[in-house]
Amino acid sequence: MAAEKFMQELGVTIHHGGIALGVSVGVKLGLFQSLAQLAQSKDTAVTSQQLADSLDFKERYVREWIGGMVCGNVVDHEEIDGVNKYWLEPYRLPTLLGTDMEWVACYSEILRCAFAAAPMVEKCFPNSGPRGTEVDAYDDLHEFLRKRAVRWQKAENCKLILEDEHLLAKLEAGLQVLELGCGAAAPTKAMATLFPNSTFVASDLSESVLEGAKADCEGLSNVTCRTLDACNIPADLAGQFDLVMLFDVYHDVPQPQTLVDGALNLLKSGGQFFMNEIDVHERLTDNKNNKGIVSALYYTISTMYCLPTCINTPGGEGLGACGGKELYERRLKRSFTKVTRVGEKFGLYFLCTK
Repeated sequence: MAAEKFMQELGVTIHHGGIALGVSVGVKLGLFQSLAQLAQSKDTAVTSQQLADSLDFKERYVREWIGGMVCGNVVDHEEIDGVNKYWLEPYRLPTLLGTDMEWVACYSEILRCAFAAAPMVEKCFPNSGPRGTEVDAYDDLHEFLRKRAVRWQKAENCKLILEDEHLLAKLEAGLQVLELGCGAAAPTKAMATLFPNSTFVASDLSESVLEGAKADCEGLSNVTCRTLDACNIPADLAGQFDLVMLFDVYHDVPQPQTLVDGALNLLKSGGQFFMNEIDVHERLTDNKNNKGIVSALYYTISTMYCLPTCINTPGGEGLGACGGKELYERRLKRSFTKVTRVGEKFGLYFLCTK
């Protein structure tokens, strides 16, 4: 009985994975967007040829793709007078076509990245295989993560996440702020817009990544971008900043404590360190019991990206995406005089004082 139940459950999981991959194709190619524009009721339902024509696509590919979406209960369908017709009911639109990167369907894109990386990562498992993978081999994932920073693109969220009224008042008056591992620098952009009296430096190890950050922050006179290795702080930056920020980076770096030590070196006396991480537990048992399905995705994505890119560097600790909030808090308390959880509605955020 247990074997049969497990077989059925795993079968459903694999089938759902196929549907998710199809959803990612629809998101990437704009198929859902176009179908929503054409038909939101049975009365206006369209054929696969009409949908294909709207995007200048090959009908045969569209027909095969939409068959999966119909059977996966993602797209509405009815055979009318022997002809298959398709539409999207309005209730589906916020999930499939939300106004920003908080909508659910967009997260299917991360599965595309994982599928693409799997052959490369599989070679790392044997003892005779490579140590890990290169960060630059994940262009699609970096693009997804850049877009996912939407919560920080909404300026009104900044104050809600930061919470600390004293810090917010100082940002209004003017602080020196540095973002480490900035990627697209969405937090820097949002905060520089919200706090024009403060000056911001967006930094990253990758010059190609910084080019994107420069483009995104263009027009903001209080933002500069700089290549920076936080583990090797230049003398001219030591003790120069009131606030150092780190978003979803700690678990990815080879030596995270060296990164924190670098942040401490950058801060003025009494300066603050603001860190965001994935909201999971340190113990596998807790993750299994609390957010089993969500944690399963985190562990899998970590296997495909976070872990192999981290331990590709000799001596890399390899925390992985599920290092856990208990571990992060314990370590931060060893380095800072005060550590506070903030913005809990939005995720895992620590505000620390030197």
